[in-house]
Amino acid sequence: MVAGKSQWWVLKQLYVVPANFRALVAVCGLMAISQLGGFNSLMYYSSTLFALVGFSNPVAVGTVIAGTNFFFTWVNLMLVDRIGRRRILLCTMQFMGLFLAIAAVAFHWTPVNHDLSLKEGTKGGDPAIVVLVSMVCYVGFYSSGMGKTAWLSSEFYPMEVCAMGTMMLTMTCWGSNVIVASTFLTQMENTTPSGAFGFYAAICILGWVSVYFCYPEVKGMPLEDIREIFNHGFGVKYARQLQKQAKLKGKTARNGSFGEKASL
Repeated sequence: MVAGKSQWWVLKQLYVVPANFRALVAVCGLMAISQLGGFNSLMYYSSTLFALVGFSNPVAVGTVIAGTNFFFTWVNLMLVDRIGRRRILLCTMQFMGLFLAIAAVAFHWTPVNHDLSLKEGTKGGDPAIVVLVSMVCYVGFYSSGMGKTAWLSSEFYPMEVCAMGTMMLTMTCWGSNVIVASTFLTQMENTTPSGAFGFYAAICILGWVSVYFCYPEVKGMPLEDIREIFNHGFGVKYARQLQKQAKLKGKTARNGSFGEKASL
């Protein structure tokens, strides 16, 4: 369908065709939330954060975060096709917000100067442990859910715009990444660490609401069905109906095959 068409024409199809535009919003919206929810700030500035709360060897503590990310990436790999994209997002994103909120409360009880240094003669103590545990839990839920599933969303696009749509997905990822990386320390100074992590928690909760209303489940669906979903709004209910119909057809086919074997 795109043979002989210019790249500009293909790009326009993402915006002028309503179904394609809704798919673009669902795909790039989830990717933006995955970056703006604070994960990359934690990965880039983990040593700074853990030094801030009083750990004597923040680099070593930061490797715990990296190890958690590695392990739960495999968890996502094992579960995403069994559980489904939408379900795994809805089961993880609210806990990301919860543990970011816990970290925000713990930072409130950490004696931090305006220049993000620990006040002289003080130690992080129990709040530092709470921050570490909450960050490990946050990363676990992020890596097993949104962090990897966001990249699978390119399957929402019809074939004729899939390459261009994936390019927009990647641009959204790195554009959001630049925003977070360049504003994190300034945000920490101006709104305090509690304010920064409270903001990230709100982004995650907003993301959960967005997934609930705008992110359909496409597990096991052929591309033809996925293409049709976004002709029905964001297609959450329509996709659910297709999933139920597919299950009924599968049960009918299995029952029919069992009946034929029994008759033989």
